[in-house]
Amino acid sequence: MPTICVIIIIITIVIIIIIQCVNVCVNGSDRFYYQLERVFLRLGHAETDDQLQDIISKFLPPVLLKLSSVQEGVRKKVMELLVHLNKRIKSRPKIQLPVETLLVQYQDPAAASFVTNFTIIYIKMGYPRLEVAKQCELAPTLITAMEGKPQPQQDSLMHLLIPTLYHMKYPADSSKGVSPFNLIERPKMMHLLLEFMLDVLLMPYGFVLNESPTRPAPSSSQGGSSDGAVTGSGQGLPQPPPGMSVYAAKRVIGEAQWNAEQLEQCKLGIVKFIEAKQVPEVETVIHLAVASSDTRHSVATAADLELRSKQSIIDWNNPLIINKMFKVYLGDVPLKTKGGNVKQELKHDPVSTRVKLKILPHLLRSRLAAECFPANIQVILTLFLDNQLSECLLLPFQRSTSSSIWRCANVFTGLLCASGCL
Repeated sequence: MPTICVIIIIITIVIIIIIQCVNVCVNGSDRFYYQLERVFLRLGHAETDDQLQDIISKFLPPVLLKLSSVQEGVRKKVMELLVHLNKRIKSRPKIQLPVETLLVQYQDPAAASFVTNFTIIYIKMGYPRLEVAKQCELAPTLITAMEGKPQPQQDSLMHLLIPTLYHMKYPADSSKGVSPFNLIERPKMMHLLLEFMLDVLLMPYGFVLNESPTRPAPSSSQGGSSDGAVTGSGQGLPQPPPGMSVYAAKRVIGEAQWNAEQLEQCKLGIVKFIEAKQVPEVETVIHLAVASSDTRHSVATAADLELRSKQSIIDWNNPLIINKMFKVYLGDVPLKTKGGNVKQELKHDPVSTRVKLKILPHLLRSRLAAECFPANIQVILTLFLDNQLSECLLLPFQRSTSSSIWRCANVFTGLLCASGCL
């Protein structure tokens, strides 16, 4: 018996030594590889959605971090695991992803670009699955996450944010300066978001950016309705909606285009955002003017009421307001005095007649607008050089008696008479 006990002890010691030697020999990359194998096995054994969701919530963020490994074998194993995971997630739309953890990981300045590129994929996949209350809670984090990121990723995050604005709850007393977004402290993010919002408001319902029809050569006339698809002929880029560039149309459409009802809700959310005074009023006058021309009654009415309520406090001689109105009204007008030309994909066309009818009365309120050369003359020229403009667009000039444009009234009247419009 003693001999048997000694043999057992020796065998046990040998096994322990072997295990320790194996652990010493296994380097860090092998450990990562075996850990990934274990995650793979656990995913394979998950039978219910709850089990799969628990595994994803626990292991997805650390697995994504393994993409920064210097070992090619580890990276390949991660990609293999993610391919399997994507199939499982897409076939189960009710499974929740750890979006909050992923947003924290996405904002880590030390994270490799390869990691953040994959992390945002799962943020985009998981955020729309969250309950509305949770989306509203994380909405300010989306804006924070945009800072310092590439433009395409910023566009993707804004595309996630805009539908949430409709459901946001804002403080009743905006005078206290309480804002869930704190955009005043982030001027770059504020202007980026406002630019995207303006593009959303300009987007027609049911528009399809068809890659087959191409953009025609630049023309002095610009028309088009506010609804339906707009196409062109010729060679170049696809024809964007009036007032937008090809790039603006593409980023508003995004990877999953909103249907008409969703787009209407997005526009209402933007108007609600403006009503809550989340940004300075001077920055949003053009947004309300564009929204008041919307073809959906709910959007146009809400924007028009908000704009009317601010008529007395808006400084119509503020260069920021007037320059934005000219920019939207005229689009990117090529001037010889400008240094360099705007890239064709980024070039904004003039807005449609429907929007011009809403902007023009506001320009007539401004003495500064009448003195802005050459934009003032360019606006007048559109009144009689564009055959698609209706005669009602001339009525604001015919009926205007505002002293703010009295100095240039003779010039305007002379131009209109010379063209035979009056």
